[in-house]
Amino acid sequence: MSAADVAYVGAVTFDEIHSAEGTVENVMGGSGSYGALGAALRARAALISVVGDDFDEANLEPLRERGVILDGLERAEGPTFRWGCRYNETGNSREHLYTRAGVYASRATTIPEHLRDTPHVALTAGNMLQNRSCAEQMRGPSVVALDTIEREIQNRHGAFVEQLPLADIVMINDAEAAILIGWPGSPEDEELTRAAAAWILPHGPRRFVLKRGSRGADVCEDGEEVARVSAVPGIRAVDPTGAGDTFVGAALSALAGGETLVEAVRWGCAAAAFAVEGFGLTGVLAATRAGVAERLGDVRAEAPGRVMGRAGGRAAG
Repeated sequence: MSAADVAYVGAVTFDEIHSAEGTVENVMGGSGSYGALGAALRARAALISVVGDDFDEANLEPLRERGVILDGLERAEGPTFRWGCRYNETGNSREHLYTRAGVYASRATTIPEHLRDTPHVALTAGNMLQNRSCAEQMRGPSVVALDTIEREIQNRHGAFVEQLPLADIVMINDAEAAILIGWPGSPEDEELTRAAAAWILPHGPRRFVLKRGSRGADVCEDGEEVARVSAVPGIRAVDPTGAGDTFVGAALSALAGGETLVEAVRWGCAAAAFAVEGFGLTGVLAATRAGVAERLGDVRAEAPGRVMGRAGGRAAG
């Protein structure tokens, strides 16, 4: 039996964020940090990453307090990943300022033996070398989810496509999907979901989730769109950074708990609502399993002819 239910492969970073709510610098972030914390809300979650010799061990204390397994976090000689962005007034789009990947770009992580049987694995944005190396070290996971970021698809489109056969589920946002398939319209077009699924699924994955930010997420299985899941309404977005990673980690933890993909996506949407409410990791660190379950009552999943989930106000899920 593995020591973890979910292994989250992703960067641990220091971020510079500019949003309508203000500016922060040198705050800890990264897909690995957000994703592992999202998964730890209801599962045993392991972070798989590498940081530099400039990384202060004290930064990890909040993750330890929430039960994140850090045996797969390595330290290497060199700088830790640094990243910066500026959001527009609504928070729905951002300008990429810089990426300095540091040791995460050059040092492939070695996964400890006791984590190689983890059944649910997330391969995420930042470095395709890390994704492939970690996928090769895992022993027969039951579910592999693949995420990305716009710059990876823009700069290394072919390399990203080569990763698709590694995944059972692809979970990417609408802007990324539009770039990936060369969508001629707006990323907000409703038709994008089925077009992206038709493009992605023949490469190997069986399921596809299109993340739509404040508009929720769309779910496709075996080539068919099966549900449109809403976001939690009325959330004040302070910093959207990491919401998608929190979503993926939380959704994988729900799958590890035996939920269907649609119910897992509902849980992911409810968890992601916390991530946007504070700069850096402060939003997701404020989330609890009970708090996410309460917000789950506001997350609707609609399918042709019926509505799944609870109607009305907040309710425990």
